[in-house]
Order: sequence, then C-alpha cells, then structure tokens
Amino acid sequence: EQERKSLARELHDQVIQDLLSINYQLEEIEGEAAQIADADDIAEARSSIRALVEDVRRICGNLRPPTIDSLGLGAALQSYTRDWAARTGIAVSLDLDAHLQRLPEAIELSIFRIVQEGLSNVRKHARASSVQISLKHTSPRAILVAIADNGRGLPNGFDLAALAADGHYGMLGSSERVALLEGRLHLQNQASGGALVQVEIPHPRVEVRVSRIGR
Repeated sequence: EQERKSLARELHDQVIQDLLSINYQLEEIEGEAAQIADADDIAEARSSIRALVEDVRRICGNLRPPTIDSLGLGAALQSYTRDWAARTGIAVSLDLDAHLQRLPEAIELSIFRIVQEGLSNVRKHARASSVQISLKHTSPRAILVAIADNGRGLPNGFDLAALAADGHYGMLGSSERVALLEGRLHLQNQASGGALVQVEIPHPRVEVRVSRIGR
C-alpha cells in the first residue's frame, strides 16, 4: 500500500503536471495557428492529452483513493462506486452503516480493495446490470461487507482455486486480504440469481482520547 501511495503521488505530481504543461503550450500554439491547416491537428492533440490526463487520474485513484485519507472509507466508496457505475453502465446501490466511523488504515484500505476487486469481477464475468453493496456492523467489533449482483452467478462446484484459474483473480486477492485480517469470506449463488460475496472482518474501533492539561 505504501508503494501504491508513493506511485500515485508521483503520477499526480509529476506526470499529470507535465501533461498539463504540454497542453497549455499547445493551447498557445493553437491560438497562433488558428488560420493554418495544422490547427485541427493541434486541437486533436490537445484532446488526446486531456483524455490521457483523465486516464492517469483514474489510475491514481485506483492505486490510492485520495478521499480515503482525508474523508474515510465511506466517502471513498461513494466516490469510487459512482465513477465505476458511470464508466461501466452497471447500476450500483451502496448502503453504508449509519454509524460507520473511521477504522484502522489497514482495514479501511483492505475493505476498499475488496469492493474494488469485487466490482472488477462483476464487470469482467457476471454479465450483470446492477450491483448492491452494503457495509454493516454485525457487532461492536466486526463489520460485514456484502456484494451482490444480478448476473449469471458462480459456476457449479466452484472454489477459489477454480475461480482463479478461470480468471477471477480478484476473489483470490480478496481471500488473501481477509485471511491477513483474520476475517471470513463466503461465496454463494443467490436463489434469485447472481452471486453474493460476504466478508466479515473483526476490528478494533478507533477511539479519540482527549487529555486534559494539568490533570
């Protein structure tokens, strides 16, 4: 995660800024070349650079969601699922626990990655038109993540090894993340159709301690 964070910062601070600088230079040239035949080529180049900047920004967001550090897991998931739905055309419903608070960084990042990997599998394999994601406390010390889609479901007799062999690498990655956090991962087909992924993760609550000066 630290390498992801470092790479995302470098892409944002260096690559994106360089591309924007080139774009500004082309903008000045375009203004001077408005009457010549090359003006259309310059405009097309500027459009390509703007598209590339957006692609790099999206990659940065995937490497390290910028909102998770400042606003927390809930805001990061809202931003990511909104952009993912717009990009894929697959509707996403996100239901967050009303009492969701900040969690330890490792847990917030792991849950974000699990949702990210789950949505990636939906896009690649499920043939679904909608996804429902929920994040709920099942006890004061555990949180349940559920990802349900209305697609074609999991193959009969599936297991993690078979899913990975079939290209569902995200599920194997999620399983490894859950194991590191001493949680539980459950996969099943729903009676109504589609797949359901449930992850339960134990966690310590983040407490704010206030020290009184002089006491």
